[in-house]
Amino acid sequence: MTRNLPTPPPNSEASPRRHKLVTMFFDTLTRDLIYALRMLRRNAGFTIIAVLTLGLGIGASTAIFSVIDAVLLKPLPYADAQRLVAISQTDLQTQATGAPVSFTKFTQVRQQTQTLESVGAFYALAFSLTGEREPEAIPGAKVSADFFTVLGVSPVLGRAFTGEEDRPGGANVAVVSDAFWHSHYGGHDSMLGRSLSLDGKNVTVVGILPKDFRFPLQYPEPEIWVPRVFERDDARPEMVQTGASFLSVIGKLRRGQSRAQAQAELRLIDARYKAQFGSFVDATRFQLAATSLDENLVGALRPSLLVLLSAVAFVLLIACANVANLLLARATAREREIAIRNALGALSGRLTRQLLTESLCLSFLGGGLGIVLAFLLLPSMRALSPGTVPRLAEATIDPAVLFFSLLLCILTGVIFGIGPALQSSRKVIQSALQEGGRGSSQGGNRGRFRSVLVVAEMAIALVLIAGAGLLIESFEYLMRVDPGLNPKGVMTFLITLPSNRYPQPAQIVEFYRQVFAKVNSIPEVQSVSFTSHLPLSGNARFIFFCPEGRACQGIGKDPTIAQRQVTPDYFRGVQTALLHGRVFSDSDTAESAPVAIVNQTTANRYFPRQDPIGKRIANSRDRIQREIVGVVADVKVTNLGAPPVEELYLPLAQVPWLSATLLVRSDANSQPLVEAVREKIAEVDRTLPVSGILSMDDVIASSVAQPRLIAQFIGVFAGFALLLAAIGMYGVTAYSVTQRKQELGIRIAMGATPSDILRLVVGQGLRLTLVGAGIGVATSFLLTRLLSGLLFGVQALDPITFMAAALVLVCAAVLACYVPARRATRSDPNVVLRVQ
Repeated sequence: MTRNLPTPPPNSEASPRRHKLVTMFFDTLTRDLIYALRMLRRNAGFTIIAVLTLGLGIGASTAIFSVIDAVLLKPLPYADAQRLVAISQTDLQTQATGAPVSFTKFTQVRQQTQTLESVGAFYALAFSLTGEREPEAIPGAKVSADFFTVLGVSPVLGRAFTGEEDRPGGANVAVVSDAFWHSHYGGHDSMLGRSLSLDGKNVTVVGILPKDFRFPLQYPEPEIWVPRVFERDDARPEMVQTGASFLSVIGKLRRGQSRAQAQAELRLIDARYKAQFGSFVDATRFQLAATSLDENLVGALRPSLLVLLSAVAFVLLIACANVANLLLARATAREREIAIRNALGALSGRLTRQLLTESLCLSFLGGGLGIVLAFLLLPSMRALSPGTVPRLAEATIDPAVLFFSLLLCILTGVIFGIGPALQSSRKVIQSALQEGGRGSSQGGNRGRFRSVLVVAEMAIALVLIAGAGLLIESFEYLMRVDPGLNPKGVMTFLITLPSNRYPQPAQIVEFYRQVFAKVNSIPEVQSVSFTSHLPLSGNARFIFFCPEGRACQGIGKDPTIAQRQVTPDYFRGVQTALLHGRVFSDSDTAESAPVAIVNQTTANRYFPRQDPIGKRIANSRDRIQREIVGVVADVKVTNLGAPPVEELYLPLAQVPWLSATLLVRSDANSQPLVEAVREKIAEVDRTLPVSGILSMDDVIASSVAQPRLIAQFIGVFAGFALLLAAIGMYGVTAYSVTQRKQELGIRIAMGATPSDILRLVVGQGLRLTLVGAGIGVATSFLLTRLLSGLLFGVQALDPITFMAAALVLVCAAVLACYVPARRATRSDPNVVLRVQ
């Protein structure tokens, strides 16, 4: 019987050889790592400085990248987020984008769309929660029935809204957030079916949203959601009847449909809408537009965040250059060691690999420290300015950020390690072993390489300093803008009256009158007033109007103006100057003749070279003719950087508004004043919560929070870059002094004075600085153009800023050179020459 022996597999000899090579590679790598760690531990001072430098650079980079990852790179936390689109309107006259959509147009889109799978709408408001505890203002939103369906979100307990509940007259129900459930009711299951008193109405809780549900499109995020974005008994039926825009609309594309197809369909819907509702406000002037939801949320922030990422990358490059300089300085002390290993047969490639292993060890140690620093830095960044950066609360050190840090460690280790490794591993054995080898060409090459690194540091530092200077100057210029009012000593209190308890205009006016009388009785109070829309709060109402001498063409065709209702003491309270005529008085009531006050911009534009007092102005909707009785100075409506806009003031007693801000001017401490005002409001209506309690200074500061944040970050990074560049200059100068000890000793022996030595040493550093500054200025002229969109009142090529940046850099460099130069002047030539 014949036995079939197994056929040996092909390449049977190659497999053991490959295994042997892999084993040898890992054995060699292990020995290199052990040796590298031993060398770093032996030079503890050098290791600590290098790790701290890299840790700060990598930590800042990791923290900023975590923000960019959360804000720009991560998809929105919804199912099929890439299919979500924001539907807004574009003003065809001004080309302004992002305007809200009317209820009527939203209904048309929902009924006619073929490209969208579902369409939802919402608008934010604050609910007055009363009952078991003190009255409380809770952020909330009214939404359409399909809203949660669009986002792909289902309650973890209970259900979402039904179509019946979304119709006028439907049941009063609510869905609440997990945070509200736990903060107000301890997370008990009895929350479902519980009745809440919202704005005086009993509302039944039918659902609780998931714990991880976030809604970054609104700040503060809603905690209570209710159906019906419009009801027939709404206090402002004109919101539907005239096509007034107040809704934010979100749609989900059908699978296989693109945003371009949805946009083409929206244009068709616009055309049909215009034909059917030609007299509505949004029929002729506004056009629907679809953008991706994430772009709608953070698109405007992208340039600012990319500028921050570029700035922190520059800081990291400077840190790498500094560590490279440290490695070169350390290589001088290791010349004899490297030369002996080379003489004993170590190949240049083997030495380069060993030195790169050391630099990578340094990089990973710095990276570890950087991740710890990023963990510590992120909470401070998240709390810095809530609401300024959408989705900032989602920034974490997650696997994507850790992978970025790992990649950063490898890149930095190679960047700062490759140059010194190649320099040190060159075969210059004889000169290194000679006693006087310090003056060899190898040392000269290293000196030139170190000088190149310092020049690069100076250039990068100047770019950052110039950019920070432009942004800081821009912000200071912005803060010097006259807002048109005096915010000092003014506290603001937002009050929203529930329409079911204050259904009549006379009741609203009477409430404000009583609150005015009671708050005005507080001894420390200097003035009390109300306004329907607080300046610079991001809350403004624009209407169409027709001034005297210009025929009304109708809604959508007439010019727009910002309308604000105020009480008589408003202008005295905020100290807005009356330029002509009079302010409102207590006699301007619902029974008296309709009156109005305009700002200077309105008077100059529509009544040039005329006296506007006595002229008429009317709302395009109601056509009520109002007599202009006064002209006041311009006040910034939306933000300090915006140009002045036309503004119309009406007496609150003639046009009552359910939501108004109480403004109290006083020199008293804010906390006792706030408590006193709360008590006085409670005396009028104990069920009303008071929210939005801010000083007017805080309101103005919030309006410029984003440019302040960017300027602060860039300023910190520029300061860090300047410090690192100065340290680099100090290191190069100290190294140069060490290398030139014999030369300096000879100069001193031959009669050179300390001032001569100072000029010689500082001059060398100054030359490097001037070269770096020159390169930096040229680079800045190219790069700072990218900041144009972030600047206000400052040119991107402002020569004064560039000169100031260069001066700061030169002063820092001279100071860094002075210390080793001063040490050189104290050298004893006898000792130096004897050693040499």
